[in-house]
Amino acid sequence: MQQDDAKNALVARRIAELEAELHKFSILLSNLQESPDSSGHRYAAERIESIVAEIETLKTPPVEDQPVKDAPPLHSVLFVIGAILTVYGFAQQAWGAVVLGVAVAVAAQVVKTKATAATDDRL
Repeated sequence: MQQDDAKNALVARRIAELEAELHKFSILLSNLQESPDSSGHRYAAERIESIVAEIETLKTPPVEDQPVKDAPPLHSVLFVIGAILTVYGFAQQAWGAVVLGVAVAVAAQVVKTKATAATDDRL
């Protein structure tokens, strides 16, 4: 708790420093409006942009880590359900259950493929 307060105080102080520097460069830029092709004008404009970007970065809240999932992956659960339905269907000679079990097992493989592709895209 105290660490968070200290960190927030440091961030607030840095933002105040940046806002003061932003004000200084804004005045400089307004004084250089008559010579927009000068290197001073270009430097002041670039510095203002970088200051604004840093202020926005400091003001955005940190992204919290995603909680770790406790559940098994969906494709594993679907595959087990499909296998159970298939075994039950063969045992009872319920061919509809066999077909349904195979369909669920195939769906598990599709979900696994999409999950793997989505994970690869994030990397």
